[in-house]
Amino acid sequence: MHFELQGQGHPVVLMAGLGGLGAFWRPVMERLSRQHLCITFDHPGMGRSPPAAEHSIGHIATEVLGLLEQLKLPSAHFVGHSTGGLVAQVLALDHPQRVDRMVLSATWARPDRRFRDLFMTRRVVLERAGFGAYNAVAKLLAYPPDWYEANLASASPIDFDAGGDMATALARIDMLLAFDRAEELSRLRAPTLIVGASDDAIVPISHSHDLARRLPQAAMVELQGGHFLPQTQTARYVDEVQAFLTGPA
Repeated sequence: MHFELQGQGHPVVLMAGLGGLGAFWRPVMERLSRQHLCITFDHPGMGRSPPAAEHSIGHIATEVLGLLEQLKLPSAHFVGHSTGGLVAQVLALDHPQRVDRMVLSATWARPDRRFRDLFMTRRVVLERAGFGAYNAVAKLLAYPPDWYEANLASASPIDFDAGGDMATALARIDMLLAFDRAEELSRLRAPTLIVGASDDAIVPISHSHDLARRLPQAAMVELQGGHFLPQTQTARYVDEVQAFLTGPA
C-alpha cells in the first residue's frame, strides 16, 4: 500500500473511512505528529495503492499488519475513522498484541436498518446518477451546513459528469454492509476512546453509544462537527485523541 510517515515518537496508525485516502488525515497529522510518529495509508485499491485482490475489512487489516512488519513496528496506537474504525476492531480482536490503544471515531459495531437503508440509497444514487451525484450527496451528508457553506459552497460547481471505478465503489459499500463482529467486542481489552458527533448524519451518535456499551475498556467523547469531524473540528479532535494516547494506563 501507499503510505506516508510524519513525526517521531510512539507510532499511531491513522485509518481513513470509505474514501480510503490517507490524505483525509492531513490536518490531524500536522498536529498529532508533533508528539507521535504518524502513519497514514491509502486503502488497498484506493488512491495511490495498487489494485486490491478483494474488498473486505479483513483484507485491509491484513495489509495494515503487513505495513507494520515492513516498518518493523511490533505494535502501535490505531485511530480508525468510520470504515477505518472497523479495521481497528478487526486488529484488536484478532491481533490484540499489535494494538496498544485504539480510537474509534464516527464508527459502529453493526449496521442497523437505517444504516443499511442509507447505504443502499447511496448505492442506487451511484448506479443511476453517477459519481458526481454520489460524491455530492456524500459531502452534503458528511459536513455540517455551516461548515459546508463556509468551506465548500464557494468551490467549483458539482461535476455531475465525474467518473470513477464503479465496481470498486460498489464493492466497498457491500463490504460495510457485510461487516458485523458486534457480539465479539466484549472480549476486547485494548484501552479505547470512542469519539462521536451529535450531528453526524451518516453514522448517528447512537452507534457510538452502542460501541461504548459493548467495549469494557472504553471511554467516550461526544463532539459536534458532522461525520468528518477530524476535518471540521481538527483542534478539538486532536486534543481529545492526544490526551487519551498519552494519558495514564
